[in-house]
Amino acid sequence: MPKPIIGLSGTFASGKDTLADYLVERCNFMHLSTGDLVREEAMRLRGSVERPVLFEVANQLRREKGAGVIIEIALERFAAAPQYDGIVISGIRSIGEVEAVHAAGGRMVFVDAPVEVRYNRMASRQRDKESLLSLEEFRAGEEKESHVDPSDKTIQNLPAMKEMADIRLDNSGELQTFIDTALQALALTK
Repeated sequence: MPKPIIGLSGTFASGKDTLADYLVERCNFMHLSTGDLVREEAMRLRGSVERPVLFEVANQLRREKGAGVIIEIALERFAAAPQYDGIVISGIRSIGEVEAVHAAGGRMVFVDAPVEVRYNRMASRQRDKESLLSLEEFRAGEEKESHVDPSDKTIQNLPAMKEMADIRLDNSGELQTFIDTALQALALTK
């Protein structure tokens, strides 16, 4: 039986990292973040991980090697690590990345929660300057990111991620309920 491949996307502060951490700690999954992989490439190619550089490097990789290249890099690393029982690839944001997960036999999971719940989570974790945002600013930022060119498979497209997901999870309640629902939907046991 092939080892599970799970692509993970969702709205900001919805619980994606929480689910990935659980799969690592309790299910012996490898966790790779598309953002971390891009940061590695940016350091290797440009010696910098500043946001504009990350954007340029990610786009360059996709143009030169295809829209699903970051997923392909993650899957190569997973293939070289037989000690894991599965892989969760988080931070998936483009249609090409979802297509690469599906082509490898994986499933896409999209995590969401009401904006007010996510805003409160974001504010409480006090990372960087994000906790200084008002609810209205948080909402406006999300709205801006939702208007994209649907024909471009290489750019961030959160609405498409939700539409293309095999599993959609609501994380607006208790943590254990969220984890139990995710494990059931993924057909994994604790």
